[in-house]
Amino acid sequence: MWKVLTNAIEMLIYAAIYIIFALVAVKIVGATFTTEFEKKISDENNIALSLVCAALFIGLAVLLASIVK
Repeated sequence: MWKVLTNAIEMLIYAAIYIIFALVAVKIVGATFTTEFEKKISDENNIALSLVCAALFIGLAVLLASIVK
């Protein structure tokens, strides 16, 4: 039982770290683009920009998964 609880807590900690890294990465990418990419994705339905952001999140997830193991 304690092993399951410790695994769940560990998973939540790694998820929180990933969310923090993802938010920082979004701010860095947003600072590099000259336009507000969040507005372009939501208002103008810019699919190419949303794919770039998705690739960024997938890359971060793979990086953190390799660090954890």
